[in-house]
Amino acid sequence: MEFPLPMDKVSVPTEDDGKVSVVLVATGSFNPPTFMHLRMFELARDALQMGGYRVIAGYMSPVTDAYSKPGLARAEHRLRMCNLACESSDFIMVDQWEANQSTYQRSLTVLRRIESVFIDQVPISRESLKVMLVCGADLLQSFSIPGVWIPDQVLFPENHVALICI
Repeated sequence: MEFPLPMDKVSVPTEDDGKVSVVLVATGSFNPPTFMHLRMFELARDALQMGGYRVIAGYMSPVTDAYSKPGLARAEHRLRMCNLACESSDFIMVDQWEANQSTYQRSLTVLRRIESVFIDQVPISRESLKVMLVCGADLLQSFSIPGVWIPDQVLFPENHVALICI
């Protein structure tokens, strides 16, 4: 089954002004999504825009049920809650792909998938597109726990995917 990336709130640049276009992505359980999850996107967008970037979209990507976190609500319910939470946002959407996978997906896999969709479907060059992970302190802290992250994936060596933590 195909799960297309929502594009209805994407703000495609109309001219090349030299700015890098950024897509923000937050992965996690969103069990439930909170005001601070949404605020994290807004803070990241504000900081990036002040730094000369253009934020063109944001995506919440809830984990699959295979994540098996105690107390985790079923993916269908978390997706619905995330969609309701994003209704009032002018740029945050919900990517349902990860939540509908039968196995746990690493964050870098999600970021690369979104990057690939944008390169294929939006008139933006790979060089002027950055897909950035937005995360809270809990995810940031997990970077220091041995075995949780693959070291090469935390470094994002390809320079196409970047990390921003608020």
